[in-house]
Amino acid sequence: MRVGIDYRSALVNREGIGRYTRELVRGLIGHGFGGNLGLFGYTLAARRFGLDELGLRDGRAELCRLRMPSRWIPGLLRRMGKGVDDLVGGCEVYHHTQPNALAVREAAQVVTVFDCIWAHDAEGEDGPGFLGVAEAQRMRAAIQDLVSRARLVLVPCRFVGADVVMNLGVNPGRVRVTSLGCDHVLAHLPPGGFGPPPTPFVLTVSRVDARKNHLRMLRAFERLVREGLPHRWIVAGPPGHGHEDFLAALERSPARDRVEWRRQVGEADLVRLYAQADLLLWASLNEGFGLPPLEAMACGTPVVTSLVTSMPEICGEAAFLVEPTDEERIFEAARRLLTEEDLAEEYRRLGHRRAREFTWSGCARDTLLAYQAARDMGDDEPSMQRLFT
Repeated sequence: MRVGIDYRSALVNREGIGRYTRELVRGLIGHGFGGNLGLFGYTLAARRFGLDELGLRDGRAELCRLRMPSRWIPGLLRRMGKGVDDLVGGCEVYHHTQPNALAVREAAQVVTVFDCIWAHDAEGEDGPGFLGVAEAQRMRAAIQDLVSRARLVLVPCRFVGADVVMNLGVNPGRVRVTSLGCDHVLAHLPPGGFGPPPTPFVLTVSRVDARKNHLRMLRAFERLVREGLPHRWIVAGPPGHGHEDFLAALERSPARDRVEWRRQVGEADLVRLYAQADLLLWASLNEGFGLPPLEAMACGTPVVTSLVTSMPEICGEAAFLVEPTDEERIFEAARRLLTEEDLAEEYRRLGHRRAREFTWSGCARDTLLAYQAARDMGDDEPSMQRLFT
């Protein structure tokens, strides 16, 4: 069975879909499937990663790449009467890894849907929301188009699977959970670990937008400072939708001299931050999966995160779960983990064990089984008795 994969984001994006696609392919190669892969990499953007970093040096997977703008590809396919499956040399299954549909001529199609954030909140009278109205509508239309073509829809967790069924009307028998991995951080952890930082700090790793809840976390941190804790707060991530509100609040904050917003952080530096932090504070309002808590756990750092959406499913008992709209709960959880060493050590132990359950090899194995199922199933709707298996 030959499989085509949309690999464009893997070439240019360090995190998010780029991370997922790179590590999935690396995992498939690790399972001995590299010779069956055609990786579609037609982009004008220069490749940000070398073949060694991509795991493609040995040539077991074929990278099909021409430097051209992605917006040209739909028109090119129409004029040629071809599909993207033809551009990877033909395949039985084609995997759309991002919500940018490309025409497929013959292959069975699989799509990954990472979340349905666009269905939950949009910009309006009550504030910036998670997305602008136009952006939410665009994303819904794009994902609806993709899932209508696909034989199988891959999701990172059961929470997103339920969202896909309810918001897109997908038959549950067409949904497969392929959990993501966090073991990529281990490559940057030295055997002896890192030494302590000059000043202790709390860490938040995420894009700064309304959905990530930085305003409430800032107010919780201000209380930690008033309580006399010596910590700084490092926020690592680029600006996103509604970040202006956080920036304005930070400028007014009495704790602003203790807050450092690092908008660009390299992968090795990020792992160092994870390992040296006393706490990962991650009280997001809505997540489709949420890799940073697992990455922090793999690095031995205790985690405070939300008890809503995907986070209880992903973190289980290994994180201190809080109601993300309750600043008092966020503050109290952070205070306890920063001042009660026995409690923090227990969460480090639980976190290490939990992180080991999420590997890219496991993601690749489950995805390969989904490819085989998509190839073998017909176009008729499957039985609804099979739910998220």
